[in-house]
Amino acid sequence: MAFTTKKSLLAKVRSGDEISWLEFYTTYKPLILLCGGDCGLTQDEKEELVQKVMCEIFQKDIIGKYDPDNVPSHVVFKYDPAKGRFRHYLRKIIRYQAIKIYEQRRKHESIDAVDSPVRSLPSNDEWKAVWDDEWYKHVLHMAMTELKSRVQPETYAAFEMYAVQNRKVEDVASFLNLSVASVYTAKSRCISTLREIIKELEEK
Repeated sequence: MAFTTKKSLLAKVRSGDEISWLEFYTTYKPLILLCGGDCGLTQDEKEELVQKVMCEIFQKDIIGKYDPDNVPSHVVFKYDPAKGRFRHYLRKIIRYQAIKIYEQRRKHESIDAVDSPVRSLPSNDEWKAVWDDEWYKHVLHMAMTELKSRVQPETYAAFEMYAVQNRKVEDVASFLNLSVASVYTAKSRCISTLREIIKELEEK
C-alpha cells in the first residue's frame, strides 16, 4: 500500500500514533496470512487467524459486527511503546492465536483416522526464526513501496529491472533510453535510499 504520510505506518505505530483499522488491516493481513501458512494452517484457518489477531489488537468485536473491508474510520489502534518492540508484540499474538486455532482443529480430528497426517506447530525457537524471516520480507516490501514514492519513475524502473529482475544493464539502458552509466547510478542511488528507509522502518 502507498504511504499516506512522510512517517511510515510502522514508525507511526511505534510512536503511539492512532492507526485506522483499514490502514493496519491492509498492511498486516498479508504478513499474518504468511505466518499462518508457516504454522501449517489451512486457507480457511489462515483467514480466521487474521480476524482473531486483528480483533485482539483492536480489542473490539470486529467479527460479526463489521465487514472487515468496511470498518468505520473511528475504529483505531494505538500501540503503547512501553510494551516493547511492536514486532515482538505482534509475533506473540499471532502465535497465540495460531495455537488456539490448531488446538481447535485437533479436537475435531478423529484420533482413529489413520490417513490423517500428524501435523504440529513450529516450536517456539523455530517460530522466532520463521517470524524474523517473514518480518524482514514485510519490512522490505514496505521499504520498496516507500522507495518508489521517493525517486523518479525512471530511476525506480531502472533499479527494478536491473537490480531486482536481474536484466542485463545494456538491455535496461536500451529499453529506458538511458545510458549504461545512468542505470548504474540509478541502482546505486536506490540502494542507498532503500537502506535509509529500512533503517527508518526497523525498530531501535
